[in-house]
Amino acid sequence: MKKIFFPLLLLVALSVKAAEPIPAPVPQHIEFKYYGFYSVIDYTHMMCLSHFSGQYMDPISGIIVGYTDAYNLNGITAVAGWQWRKESALGIGFSYLNDATGSFSQIPVFLEFRSHFLRNRITPFTAVQLGYTIPFGSKNAEVEYTRIAEGGVTFALSIGARIAIRQKLAFNIYAGYQLIQLRAVERGFNNVAATIMPELYNNIKFGVGVNF
Repeated sequence: MKKIFFPLLLLVALSVKAAEPIPAPVPQHIEFKYYGFYSVIDYTHMMCLSHFSGQYMDPISGIIVGYTDAYNLNGITAVAGWQWRKESALGIGFSYLNDATGSFSQIPVFLEFRSHFLRNRITPFTAVQLGYTIPFGSKNAEVEYTRIAEGGVTFALSIGARIAIRQKLAFNIYAGYQLIQLRAVERGFNNVAATIMPELYNNIKFGVGVNF
């Protein structure tokens, strides 16, 4: 009887085990690559906090002309560099920023130091940029015109989050501050310059893009 009971018990145990559902595979943790070449492409929107206003005299007609500067910049920012560990990366980049009036369109070129603070799928980051902005040389189409005659130093600090989609693809969102010190802003009337002065502009900026 025992010779029949124990094999039968073993057969029942194996049948119960086989009937148990197979657990679903656990998805692997997604972590962005932690070294090597990296690049960032963002859409950037910048709002100027500095407003300049005043008057100048048209050198030909003697008419007193008043002006007020207020602008927004929109464009693309691209960075390429090297990430030597999970937390730190150094790159070079540029922004192509367009002002709707044409007066303040410019291309900042900069070095960027980027830091990531967590080794998770979602991590906060900071990006510090230092460089020089190059003006388009364009101006508004009105009789009283404004244009950047000479660029200058620019500094930016951004704080945001990187969300890894795959090991080599992530989504970025950020907000920050950008200072632009223009060496010469020209204002005039009928294509004749009336004033050329250095001006300092403070801006807040927002951006979304991808990191790969």
